[in-house]
Amino acid sequence: MKAQTGNNNSAARKSARIIRAGFVAVMLLIVGIAVFLTFAQRHARDTLNQIAHNDQLAIEMQFRMLRASRQRSVVLHRIITTDDPFERDEQALRFDELGANFGAARRQLLDLDLDSRARALLEKQRLQTAAGMNWQLAVLDKARAGLREEALWLLVNKAIPAQDAAFGTIHELMAHQLARSHDRAEHLRQLQGWTIWLLAAIGTVAMLIVGGIARYVRLGMERLVAEISASGQNLEQAYRQLEFQKLAMDQHDIVSIADIHGNISYVNDKFCEVSQYSREELVGKNHRLLKSGVHPDGLYREIWETIATGRVWHGELCNRKKGGGLYWVSTTIVPFLDDAGLPYQYVSVRTDITDIKEAQQVLLRGRDELEELVLERTAELAEREDVLRSITDSAHDAVIMLDPGGKVTFWNPAAEKLFGYAESGILGRSFHALLVSGRQLEEFGAEFTRLQKSGAGAVGGKTAELTALRNDGAEIFVEIALSAVRIKGGWHVVGIARDITARKLAEQELELLVITDPLTGASNRRRFDGALHAEIARSRRYGVPVSLVLFDIDYFKRINDSLGHPVGDRVLVQLAELVAGNIRETDLFARLGGEEFAVLAPNCDAACARQFAEKLRRVVAAHAFPDMGERLTCSFGVAEFCGTDGQDTLVRRADEALYRAKGEGRNRVVVAEDSAAG
Repeated sequence: MKAQTGNNNSAARKSARIIRAGFVAVMLLIVGIAVFLTFAQRHARDTLNQIAHNDQLAIEMQFRMLRASRQRSVVLHRIITTDDPFERDEQALRFDELGANFGAARRQLLDLDLDSRARALLEKQRLQTAAGMNWQLAVLDKARAGLREEALWLLVNKAIPAQDAAFGTIHELMAHQLARSHDRAEHLRQLQGWTIWLLAAIGTVAMLIVGGIARYVRLGMERLVAEISASGQNLEQAYRQLEFQKLAMDQHDIVSIADIHGNISYVNDKFCEVSQYSREELVGKNHRLLKSGVHPDGLYREIWETIATGRVWHGELCNRKKGGGLYWVSTTIVPFLDDAGLPYQYVSVRTDITDIKEAQQVLLRGRDELEELVLERTAELAEREDVLRSITDSAHDAVIMLDPGGKVTFWNPAAEKLFGYAESGILGRSFHALLVSGRQLEEFGAEFTRLQKSGAGAVGGKTAELTALRNDGAEIFVEIALSAVRIKGGWHVVGIARDITARKLAEQELELLVITDPLTGASNRRRFDGALHAEIARSRRYGVPVSLVLFDIDYFKRINDSLGHPVGDRVLVQLAELVAGNIRETDLFARLGGEEFAVLAPNCDAACARQFAEKLRRVVAAHAFPDMGERLTCSFGVAEFCGTDGQDTLVRRADEALYRAKGEGRNRVVVAEDSAAG
């Protein structure tokens, strides 16, 4: 009893020390919170300064835009009134430089943190500036033509009023920015004040809470000690339950981890139990230790080629135990990839399917042998059937069995989930006529019939990818492995299928991204080069004509400089949609880079290609592009493939024709001189 009392006193002293330490820790926490709130207040002040800087920069950009616009009007007046051609050219350069400064200030303004009202005013200003720009260009044209009076009239009555409207919008934007800056600064100042009050309130409340907690903990410590004793028993029981759960998990799956050379770094208890090796005998050894010799070397090469490229391998393997016996496992090997996309280890998850394999061997035996064994194996077969049913019911893959007539005789829950047919609704119905997509029915049906009749065929013992139809009419991609089992003189087909729809759709999307220009949706240079190579080879082999049309946008740099690159990108997208809607299905439309495009026209000679290019030129010239205040034109170069041409030669000839079209005034079609059209 004295010993127990001494232990209790020791526990009480220990509890008191813990309470004091906890009190100190809480006080430190409060001090930390106070420091944190102080830094938060300082951060708010820094944020206020940043907002002020942002708004100041926005207003500065607006002043730059106003100054550049006013100076452009002054420069226009000097261009009109001067008689010195050198001064006129110098002022014209100054006019373009001021336009570039205006565009740079506007783009820098767009990159700032603006609200929806400010961006709406900027859009309004853009439209007004575009209208004013058209009048300014008209003034320049009149001045260069020597029509000074008409140029002055346009400047005073058209260009300057249009510019004044843009000035008004900029002034409105500046007023909006100043008001917004004032509101945001006032809000942050109020927030800073509330932070100070919150700091004081939290400190006071925390002190009160700490005092209450200390009193409560001290009074309840004796009760807590008693509860800890009971909790220890509960924890011990929970630990035993966790051990039971781990034991159950190890009974289900065989798990191992290996490095890129196949050397084992981890195995679970189930692995040791099935293989009969201890963990010490396996870790550090190569997986070849379990090689059974049943499979050909080609299978192992296939496995390594698959996982070495970062893909998952699924299949069935036969391994050899330490004692020499064989066992079968359904294996999934998952490669773990590093930042460079290269495997650094492989995790293998296996399920012991030895019983299934033995059941398959039983099914493969002839009727006479089964009749001899039926009496002595009735109980064993019933047990194995229960095991097989349990395995197939819990399998993730669909397991299906068909009779010699192609009717479904077995359908597990995974098959119900995959194809959408309940077992009661599918048994006795034709599998391939019901589920196989129509475009594959003829080819698949022929091989399937051969497998049913002889137990052999192109689809037997291999994994194939098919498109299948679900009960709801949806088309899915499945990976299916078929094998034939002879039962009572007839061949029954066993199939194992899994859904690979997500993987196939991802592959299709990736293939499309590889050959498509991300901005316009047209084919990219990679697809164009491949198609051009194929069409040249076809033309040489069969003597059919093929022509190449190259074109680009006239004065596209002016669009980017005056309206900005976002407008230029939208113009490229609209042009691509327009051209794509006016070519043949057999033509290939591609973006080669920047504003340069190409159309590859099979079965079309130079005359045909010229007529086709003229049609595109007229369509583009007549189309109204919403972001531009003037019409857009393109120049075209056409070349027909000649027998002496190579791929680079044909492109060069078409490019030279395009260069001639630009040199002769743009907005025209020029055919290469040495093409079939002459």
